[in-house]
Amino acid sequence: MQAIAITHQAHKQLLRLCSLALPREACGVLAGTEAAEAGHATVTDIRSITNVHEDPLRSFRFHPGEWVSAYYDMQKNRQSLVGFFHSHPTSSALPSKRDTLGLPASDRQISYWIISMAGSADPFVQPYLLENGTFRPLALMLA
Repeated sequence: MQAIAITHQAHKQLLRLCSLALPREACGVLAGTEAAEAGHATVTDIRSITNVHEDPLRSFRFHPGEWVSAYYDMQKNRQSLVGFFHSHPTSSALPSKRDTLGLPASDRQISYWIISMAGSADPFVQPYLLENGTFRPLALMLA
């Protein structure tokens, strides 16, 4: 997977959820359609999950019950888990060591999105793919 897409509506919803969480880090899951062969996944729905980290201004951790509920809701609605997201309220959209600790483990090719709210008038969204412990940036397309 070299690129990933997000609908305009889901993109607006993602930015709104991150903005509403300020000054805390927002986090959640991205639902939609999986990548077909030689294609890309498309995010169609954003599901916010409560950040239960003890330092939510600088780190995130999914609320376990909400994470399980969101996953089952996606299955019930025939959606695929496309990725996880979290925001950086005051820093760039570059992954940190703390980011890796907050992510749920997955053996699938799941995208990890960081939304930089630094200068929140113009948030920056960067999706990544985690391969062999390294975050590789993905191209983002609006669908």
